[in-house]
Amino acid sequence: MKGTGDQHKQLVFQVEQDDNMLVATCHEPEMATQGQTLDELIAMIRDLVQCRFDENDDRLTWPIRLHFLQDPVLSAQVA
Repeated sequence: MKGTGDQHKQLVFQVEQDDNMLVATCHEPEMATQGQTLDELIAMIRDLVQCRFDENDDRLTWPIRLHFLQDPVLSAQVA
């Protein structure tokens, strides 16, 4: 199966904290995964994408964008 014709040509995952897990959800196409750390989440997302699409699907070459719903806010002052 080839890509859906999406003009954005990227997979966007919304990332949010849920208790002690990071949850990543993609809405087009629908898929989701989770991990305890950012490194684990990234590995899980890559594995999910590779399992979700056939090897000839051009969506396997699309970039994966992570959109963090709760961006951390830092202070310039050291506590």
